[in-house]
Amino acid sequence: PPVTNTSSARQVVDSIAHMVTLVELDLEHFELNPSQPMQWPKQINGHIVPRMDAALILYDVTTEESIRQLPQTVAALTNSGLPAMLGACKCDSPEDDWEVNADELANYHLFKSCVGQYKISIDRPDISQACLQAVIRAAVTHRRDENNETVLRRRAQSAANLEAPDPSAGRPLSQHSKHSRASSDFSILRTFPSQQSGENYRTQASRSPRPGFRTDKSGSDSFLDIDESDSESHRYSDDIPILQRNDDVIIEKQPKLTGVTFEELVDRLLAPRLSRVDNNFSDIFLCLYRKFAAPGELFSAILVQLDKARDDKAAHYLTRTATQLRIIEVVAKWVSLYPGDFARPTTRRNLEDFIKHLSTEPIFAIAAQQMRRNLYFNVIEDDDTGWANSDDSSDEIASKILSKDMDELSAGIHALQFNGESDSLGGSENPSTDRGSRTGIQVQFNSYEEYEREATLLEPSDHLPMNKARYHIFMDISDDDFADELTRIDWIMFSSIRIRDFVRHVSLSAAQKDKCKSLQNVNRMISHFNHIAKWVANMILLRDKAKHRAQMLEKFMNIALGLRRLNNYNGLAAVLAGINGTAIHRLAQTRALVPAEVQKRFARLVILMGTQKSHFAYRLAWENSPLPRIPFIPLHRRDLVSAEEGSKTFVGPNDDRINWKKFEVLGEVLLPIMKSQGTAYPTLAKHEIARDLILGCRMPTDDEEIYQRSLQLESSASAPMEPSKKKFPWFAK
Repeated sequence: PPVTNTSSARQVVDSIAHMVTLVELDLEHFELNPSQPMQWPKQINGHIVPRMDAALILYDVTTEESIRQLPQTVAALTNSGLPAMLGACKCDSPEDDWEVNADELANYHLFKSCVGQYKISIDRPDISQACLQAVIRAAVTHRRDENNETVLRRRAQSAANLEAPDPSAGRPLSQHSKHSRASSDFSILRTFPSQQSGENYRTQASRSPRPGFRTDKSGSDSFLDIDESDSESHRYSDDIPILQRNDDVIIEKQPKLTGVTFEELVDRLLAPRLSRVDNNFSDIFLCLYRKFAAPGELFSAILVQLDKARDDKAAHYLTRTATQLRIIEVVAKWVSLYPGDFARPTTRRNLEDFIKHLSTEPIFAIAAQQMRRNLYFNVIEDDDTGWANSDDSSDEIASKILSKDMDELSAGIHALQFNGESDSLGGSENPSTDRGSRTGIQVQFNSYEEYEREATLLEPSDHLPMNKARYHIFMDISDDDFADELTRIDWIMFSSIRIRDFVRHVSLSAAQKDKCKSLQNVNRMISHFNHIAKWVANMILLRDKAKHRAQMLEKFMNIALGLRRLNNYNGLAAVLAGINGTAIHRLAQTRALVPAEVQKRFARLVILMGTQKSHFAYRLAWENSPLPRIPFIPLHRRDLVSAEEGSKTFVGPNDDRINWKKFEVLGEVLLPIMKSQGTAYPTLAKHEIARDLILGCRMPTDDEEIYQRSLQLESSASAPMEPSKKKFPWFAK
């Protein structure tokens, strides 16, 4: 099969959005026969090829060799009934260098069947865009012609006794009657430089057989997916003149069902991954499927698909094997990421049988070995096991499939030679989602459990009194050391949180949260955020003189800048919360002593983390920040709350269809967090003195008490200082 480039993009043509996939193929991959239809390859880059809807034939005007196979190509496309467009490339080169006259070529009788031709040049992007839109229009028309062949026959029967429109008029009667929309065929052809009769084009497309690949499949398997708004829905086809319309020729458009079925989601999960969107779908589906299905139900559905792939005798054994490997890879990824889903006895037993059967075949042995390792070491009951939809009864479907004679699991596989399979299969797992792939010079934890054990050691204590000595120790430590230590602490707490814990934290009730032990990691990070904010405020208020407070304030502003450079947005927001809190923000005398340049840099950070336009500046910075990075947890948690509470999980007349739009919104929040947890900070060294200052200071935590200390240092006219107030009330505690 050819190895080529494919790209997908959403294009808007005539106010309608189309998801279009372009496949680049070299004519050298085809055995062209002018008397036979075009035979498309069955696979590209190892993936099954859906049906084609149109062809854009590109040639180079500066070399005559590029048009050598054009006549055979156009003839084969014509026999296939596909619309073809000619594109003359490199037309921006001097005409003296041209070896092909594009205009004469387009008028040559062998290329009359093409729906148009465009002269493409690098300095005219508008022509390239027009060419692409013309091809999409032709593809849409071709698709509609095929889908409406049955309707066209009904039209002919119902209008047999009526007067036919005059073909010499050049367009249907709907335009003469000032109908709001012209015929779709003629509106398409008017955009093409090379004119052609719309009737001839329709006759050719409808009469010619289409031997292309997978013509019996539904439109969802094609390269061209059309999203039409309600305003584009019409009761009658535009090709029927108004005088010929009656109740017999009504096109009844089926109402579009909301949501998707569970079977459709499983099919998409196991389908070939053609883009990054498909990879993202796999990640978010495995994370969130428990909201609408139990692990046993998903495992049974996957085994059913694997069983069908095994028994598909019509497929080539290499294709059949590739399909099985793809499905097994999904199961291996599932077991690696969420082992708790298999902790219930029946599901665990079914997984054990599945691994045992895979071990009998060499090509599946490596995948079976990896899953067996995860089964023995990681599959234990945790918060995932009983969350949402869980396995409470035996799974008869999976047990029935696994009880079959698995000697037929991969018929014909023994005829293959498996040299180097372990390397190729071992590389099939997604390293970006494996916690064991993390590397770090100083932070060398490889699992959630190790991060969680370390995070429990980072609870605040109060064994260090706040005094002048503490001030001098703080000022002697460099800003970068504090930024590194704050980031190290935040990273450990952030990495101890499982991705599903973010979902559980916003979806479970208070009673259910108490039973969920892993949510302590989320609560710990939230508490640490509040601790840092109050620690910053107390450190600034430690000294009585304004010049000392200004030095402390300036240092924290520089620490905030260091946190921004490390992409630690959670620590940055905590420091800003302390500096911009009421107790510190009101210290006008202190702020006046901070250098203007430092305040200017700090103002940029305030704008970055500001709430304007729903935290627009932060969201933009977060999307464009390189790894490693730590998100601003409170904001992302708020986004999850909005998505969870703003939409229902099930929709449809009977609430039997899954509202996948809701999970796409959840995925937009969770996927960047997943990606961030996959790459650790490589050079964060532990700084014991800075850690003790951050976590061990004895300080007041009541906001009112902190504010009274601020009033004591810099009183205002409306709030005079109380003479009886002690300077450091927390010393007495």
